[in-house]
Amino acid sequence: MDKVPPQATFLDLSDYARPAALWLVRTLLATPITSIHLTLAFTIVGLAAALLFALDRWLPLAGALLLLKSMLDAADGSLARARQKPSRVGRFLDSVCDFVVMVAVFGGIAAGQQLRTGEIGRFAWLLAALAVLFATLQGSVFSYYYVRYRAQTGGDQTSNVDESASGGYAGDNPTALKILHTLYRLVYSWQDALMDRLDRLVAPKAAQLRPAFLTATTVLGLGSQLLIIAVCAVFGQPVIALWSFVTVFNLYWLALLAVRRFAS
Repeated sequence: MDKVPPQATFLDLSDYARPAALWLVRTLLATPITSIHLTLAFTIVGLAAALLFALDRWLPLAGALLLLKSMLDAADGSLARARQKPSRVGRFLDSVCDFVVMVAVFGGIAAGQQLRTGEIGRFAWLLAALAVLFATLQGSVFSYYYVRYRAQTGGDQTSNVDESASGGYAGDNPTALKILHTLYRLVYSWQDALMDRLDRLVAPKAAQLRPAFLTATTVLGLGSQLLIIAVCAVFGQPVIALWSFVTVFNLYWLALLAVRRFAS
């Protein structure tokens, strides 16, 4: 159920929900529930959290829902791997739904901030738009290196660095695959291309990725981002998370590129 072989494992800070996710997978393994059902479930949970943020009410509950979303997100792919039924439809649906949840949550935080502060809160919409842009790019930094590491170590091959081709598995619905692949490319293709270009500039093409570097990139993973929002929500200030994605984590991923160049 893991994406990399046992000998290639590394500490994934964004995968804190994995133990609960594996329990859920074992529970669902003999049921008709599919990984697609789990993907749709985490989308609903994420949208519910976004609504609470927009209402500026029960913010700790909104944060808890984001952690539940992380668990379901970790479980959908694991369930497919446990059943040995990889799916490109599921792969693209997962990424598209992640983006939908992110836009909804960041928009919800902006709406809640405007509700709380009135006229001043309108600036939160610009902040939210920038946070969506940068948080998506930061998540792509982690995804890029994780996909490359899986290819390097012989791990899960459902994802590729270059997703320009939409080829699927035997069980994938061609129409659904085409639609989801198009949506994926609209959101993520420029980021994948940017990361590939940047990595070629800072490191030799054959430079191997090390587990310690992968662990450093997991700070940028979606699970880590949702955890940061959840913690800020507990303290009643989810807007601080938006500021962190626009400032601190932009500096962090640029520093990772510098480390990559020095290590290579």
